[in-house]
Amino acid sequence: MAKMGENVPKIIDKAVDFMASSQAFMEYLKKSPPLNHIPEHIPEEKGPLFRERLEYYRDLYKPACERESENQD
Repeated sequence: MAKMGENVPKIIDKAVDFMASSQAFMEYLKKSPPLNHIPEHIPEEKGPLFRERLEYYRDLYKPACERESENQD
């Protein structure tokens, strides 16, 4: 049987990932300006994870024509 609280780090990572995805999608929809800082409510040690995932989702949500032109350069 799992110890109580054993999965908390995984849950936090998934929440940070979801927040990065949500931010990137809101930027894609032009409902939020690009975020250039780590939100206050994200733990400091999770800042690099947030930035990494935000860049991943920003690239994912780009229109296909923009991604193709970047790959051709």
